[in-house]
Amino acid sequence: MKPLVRSFRMVVTDIDGTLVDSFQEISELNKEKIHAFQRQGGIVTLATGRMEDAAYRFVQEMDIRHPVILYNGGKIVDFTTNQCYFEAVLTTEVVLDALQLLSRNPLNMIFYSEQKLWVREINSVISDYMNKDRVVCHAWESPDFLLRSKVNKILIIQEDQNFDAVLEVFLPMVGASCELVTSEATYMEILPFGVSKGNALKLLADQVGVEMQDVIAIGDHMNDLAMLQEAGLGVAVNNAHPDLKEHAQYIAPSNLEHAVAHVIDKYCLNKAQESR
Repeated sequence: MKPLVRSFRMVVTDIDGTLVDSFQEISELNKEKIHAFQRQGGIVTLATGRMEDAAYRFVQEMDIRHPVILYNGGKIVDFTTNQCYFEAVLTTEVVLDALQLLSRNPLNMIFYSEQKLWVREINSVISDYMNKDRVVCHAWESPDFLLRSKVNKILIIQEDQNFDAVLEVFLPMVGASCELVTSEATYMEILPFGVSKGNALKLLADQVGVEMQDVIAIGDHMNDLAMLQEAGLGVAVNNAHPDLKEHAQYIAPSNLEHAVAHVIDKYCLNKAQESR
């Protein structure tokens, strides 16, 4: 286990199930501690599976002025300059395999392509997803254009948590053509080869000039595992997936108990400086 370092300079947090509550809101206490750390020169940013539009309001509320990890590590974007520092896309072969799988199975599959979301049809599951993330999905007439487009990731939502058909096709391809992660109990994501929040975190830390030992990563699900393992301090919230908690160096209160505020207060704030 890595030693705990108290000179943390950067906090990177997941959004859903970690930073926000059940209503997708950041608590006032979380915002208070985030802004206090920023006033002391600390960096707070996000590592999320969300796309640009779905992350933007949180970037604004948190006054983030550093790059943000999107698409579960598939993209690193600075919202203040609109500069993209890193982007990975799925191969045409992976996209084709996904479309063929979709043609044979009643799956809720969302293709993230060039900052738009594409689906076969808008049903109740897709509508619920749009309402939660406050995004718009577009139903295609034909998906052939996706084979000529940049596809950053594919999200499959199965309310019965049955991903057998997806695993049968894509599990043999993991580590060679793509990666698979679960970001919620009902979410499975197909990512480009080599993409993870952990690899993106290393790129981000290098970009902003922070040593990995000075980074805290906070998350709640298995898509956060890689970044918790790479950070100087890997934190799981109390409502996290049990397997993630097994690998965390510290267990924070739940997302409903201001987990991010707790971590910043415990490990980051210079109380004497903040009181002046």
